[in-house]
Amino acid sequence: MVRGKTLFDFIDPKEFRFVHVCSACGHPHFSKGEERTGSCLNCSGSEYDMVPFYNPAEDYALDADYYAITMMYALWKQNVHKNKVVYDDFYRKPPFVRGVGDYRGELGGYVAFGGLGHLISMLDHLYFNEQDIEYLRQQPEAFDEAFLDELRTMRFSGDLYSIEEGNLVFPHTPTLRIEAPVWECIWIEAMLLNTINSESLLLTKGSRLVTVTGGDVLLEMGKRRAQGRDSSVYGAKMAYIAGFDATSNVKAGKAFDLPITGTMAHVYIMFHESEYEAFKSYADTFPEKVILLLDTTNTLESGLPNAIRIAKDMEQRGQRLVAVRLDSGDLAYLSKKVRKRLDEEGLHYVKISATNDLDEATIASLKQQGAQIDIWGVGTKFITAYDHPALGGVHKIVARSPFQHEEKEDGESYEQDDWISLIKISESIDKVLNPGRKKVYRLYDHNHMAKGDYICLAHESLEGKEEIVLKHPTNPLKSKVIRHFTFEELHKKIFENGELIYTQPALPQIRNYHQSSKATFWEEYLRLEVPEVYPVALSDELRELKEQMIAGNKL
Repeated sequence: MVRGKTLFDFIDPKEFRFVHVCSACGHPHFSKGEERTGSCLNCSGSEYDMVPFYNPAEDYALDADYYAITMMYALWKQNVHKNKVVYDDFYRKPPFVRGVGDYRGELGGYVAFGGLGHLISMLDHLYFNEQDIEYLRQQPEAFDEAFLDELRTMRFSGDLYSIEEGNLVFPHTPTLRIEAPVWECIWIEAMLLNTINSESLLLTKGSRLVTVTGGDVLLEMGKRRAQGRDSSVYGAKMAYIAGFDATSNVKAGKAFDLPITGTMAHVYIMFHESEYEAFKSYADTFPEKVILLLDTTNTLESGLPNAIRIAKDMEQRGQRLVAVRLDSGDLAYLSKKVRKRLDEEGLHYVKISATNDLDEATIASLKQQGAQIDIWGVGTKFITAYDHPALGGVHKIVARSPFQHEEKEDGESYEQDDWISLIKISESIDKVLNPGRKKVYRLYDHNHMAKGDYICLAHESLEGKEEIVLKHPTNPLKSKVIRHFTFEELHKKIFENGELIYTQPALPQIRNYHQSSKATFWEEYLRLEVPEVYPVALSDELRELKEQMIAGNKL
């Protein structure tokens, strides 16, 4: 067996799209077309059953809203489907942020950018398989066969620029910039947003939990409450990037080489004749990794005394009880009582673990109450992003290439590399787009602490600038002058003409990158309640373009 490989590493279903199965012996033959001539390589039979061949794990083409397919078809009918466009992906409001009391001021907040690795894999394996084509053929829109034929050869062929996974991003800052044929940008919208929104949301939630636990051991335990299998697996991945120490999700552990952990549930204790017998059998089985669950009968009157008895037995054998776990009741009160009793018995080394619908607000409150908890197990409220279950990231067109024979307003012809900026107008000022091809700079002070983000047009540069004025996007009275700064362009080129050119970091590197990126922000921007607003501003040239386009669109 070749370890780490599957059939799809040797036979590419984008090329070998059919499998002809011998009717006599069942031997498979992979082919590029629907017809097969010649006898079976195994039994010399000549009758075959033909089925489409594809990798179910890479079945992405129809991860789309149907209006994407119908718009693609309408553009194809006009023969403008391959005109290039520019799309920005960004969000407008940060999740999980809340004020205190009757606070009505402007709130800050951030998103930890996640999902890039998953998106890269999707785009790198994106194609319509034969079952997809057949499904579309059956729809009442009666798509032309020539359109379906073109879908067979369709691949992502554009350029993708992205902020790196694990970095922090703020409202209206483009996380992604895509330059590609318009029908490709439409095609990937739902898949892209589903991936980036969900994984960024969970990475952000995880990042907040890591902030509040302050170096304590943090475990992800949300598998059974996640909204679907993929959500649980990729949620565990985001937890690890955020800084969690381990996950209970075995599938995620295998898929991403994550540390996995697990102790016992109430069923194990209830199955045995007594709580002590359950504890003893578990300790005998896993002497190096014993965490005992105290609350099946009575935490202080039964669970704790039995755990102490087990700990003393283990000491006689030269072993140590790792921890006890609290899963119900008043966790602050119980943890203090348990800690006091353990210490009185000389069991200072035994840690206290807590679970039971924990989130960052509950953990912060428990710490404020002096809870004696060393290990936090977080499940439901992490994996479901319980208090903010969706991130409102959007995928918007901001420029296009000129149409054939299109001329400028002064009658001059467009150059080959020209772009026409586009803007969406809305009565809500928050929904008016920033037009044109853009890039993003992050500005730092001499201590490499982030001072603000500067969104400008793609041709602009900060080289040689000694002063930047960050103007508030909607309040002309608010501005911030930045001097003596260094800067970093946030977007990295991921795909070029459809080819992956970015070297993806290993997961531990992404985890470290998230921590180092987070460390460049003052804690006022990261706090859970009433966070300070991080400055994000448009360049003067971009602001002027936006104002001119808004004025030009008024009726």
